[in-house]
Amino acid sequence: MGDVLLSRIIKYLNGTLFYDGYYQFCTFVIANYHRMIEYTFAQVCKESDLDPRTILGFLNYLGFDNYEDFHRKLVADDILRNDQIRARLLSMSYRDLFRLIEVNDYDIFMDNIVSICHDIYDADRVIIVGGLFPTSIAVEFQTDLITLGKNVVQYHAYDPNIKFDENDFVVFFSSTGRSLRDFLAKKSLGHLSKSKTLLITQNQLLENENLSCIKYFFSLPGKFDGISFNYQIMAILDLIRIIYYQEYFVEYTEEALESR
Repeated sequence: MGDVLLSRIIKYLNGTLFYDGYYQFCTFVIANYHRMIEYTFAQVCKESDLDPRTILGFLNYLGFDNYEDFHRKLVADDILRNDQIRARLLSMSYRDLFRLIEVNDYDIFMDNIVSICHDIYDADRVIIVGGLFPTSIAVEFQTDLITLGKNVVQYHAYDPNIKFDENDFVVFFSSTGRSLRDFLAKKSLGHLSKSKTLLITQNQLLENENLSCIKYFFSLPGKFDGISFNYQIMAILDLIRIIYYQEYFVEYTEEALESR
């Protein structure tokens, strides 16, 4: 059946190397996703402050002849994705996923997951930082949370608008710690001091470093081969999605269905 339109936009945004009009349009769609369901082309041009030709150029790149066709597909896929989320996240058991994650204390780990969901719900934006493959795993996570109204983007150093503040929740995927160290070499701990941050790594030695800005530290077992690490990332993100949805959206969804 293929990806929903939002996932295609996310994949383009995550993979592009250029801060241009296409990039800015993608970030606008993600930051204003629920409004996009209602926006006309004129409203999008006005609110995004982008050249209409740039927007239409990107829509042509996606395979659409005009904004109206793009918008119809966006609305249809939004309905589809919400139905998929409800069917999938209500039927999944987080206890089954926990078997895929190697942690020492189940209760502490689950308390942290619940707290992470709360912090994500309160945050204005979620920023994902890490290597290419671990961050590509997060596309489904991004798609679901954006569909539910949360602005979730991947960090790009060339984007001048990504400045971490107290309204951000930052997720680092760093098996060896290299991507974290690369980030800190270009930025500093001060850039993260106001944000709530989750680090998922296999490098237990990072616990001995001065990383007081990291609120949640998940150190997973492994030998840096990437396979086990990536599977555990998927399981952790699924756990977050399930609990986030069941905690904050189930009652709302049931009320909406009853009102149809």
